Amino acid sequence: MKRFSIVLMIVVFVLITPLVAKGAKEVVPANVVRMAVMQGPSGFGVAGLAKDDGNIDNGITLDIEVFPSPNEVIARLANGELDIAALPTNVAANLFNKGVGVKLAAVTGEGMLMLLTTDHSITELEHLYNRNIAIPGAGGTPDQLTQILIAALGYQVDEDIFLDYGVAAPAQLAQMLIANRVDLAVLPEPFVTMVLNSNEKAVPLMDVQQLWSALTGTTNYPMTVIVVSDKFAQEHSADLPVVMNAIKESITWVTTHPQDAGVVIEQLGIMNAAMATPAIPRCNLVFRTAKEAFDAVDVYYKVLYGFDYTSIGSEVPDASFYLSY
Repeated sequence: MKRFSIVLMIVVFVLITPLVAKGAKEVVPANVVRMAVMQGPSGFGVAGLAKDDGNIDNGITLDIEVFPSPNEVIARLANGELDIAALPTNVAANLFNKGVGVKLAAVTGEGMLMLLTTDHSITELEHLYNRNIAIPGAGGTPDQLTQILIAALGYQVDEDIFLDYGVAAPAQLAQMLIANRVDLAVLPEPFVTMVLNSNEKAVPLMDVQQLWSALTGTTNYPMTVIVVSDKFAQEHSADLPVVMNAIKESITWVTTHPQDAGVVIEQLGIMNAAMATPAIPRCNLVFRTAKEAFDAVDVYYKVLYGFDYTSIGSEVPDASFYLSY
């Protein structure tokens, strides 16, 4: 009878334990900060953290995950599964305006778009009249900025200049430029560098950043920001400056050690080193606190609002969106 009782207890334990584990919420150690970045240049800045396995001062460890697009990052932020994330600037505003508890802590990437041409008869912006410009996907930053700047130049889309969205993937569009299958295209890094290094006929026609600066009076526009969950900012206020400083130091390391950074970037699954390394100097990786970047971010949001208010969640975020630490 005693033996039967012991066997019964073991059976019950084996059957119940998986059910308990399945229903239990993952317990994250207090010193682990969960951070998400995306594939592409917006994720380059964390390479300096990854080379040290995410270990930074005060015994804090950054657990870095890489995702192919913002969609899963958005879901995890909304569910409280992330503490910090690098996101496109307009996506951050959308989250805030939809009531997700996040704050903008810093700008880590600025504009890096270029209008390239393989047609040497096009040498001035006036030559864009009645031409087709290939755009990698509708609704994204390249599309938004191109349409805004076309209007600023006094042209009308689909009347004076035509935008072609036939090739949505930047990598594929870059290959078409390299093969001389399109004359004009707006591309971000690292695809600009790829095209210029692969096709001697390709030349930059317009630096989008320079035109933006001339039109707005700001130095550049913010493409990537770091957002922090409200919960983390409130419960770990002493750790926040430490984490932000570590990200700043990481970006400095990446920009000053592009060869080594490219290796780490590939190891993380962010991008192939052969593409990342030569592009790093042109990726405009920066670190500006929310306070330092406020004017540039606010101008960017106001321009996007005037272009398409839904792109930032229907209103320009107020001062409560910007995190001080």
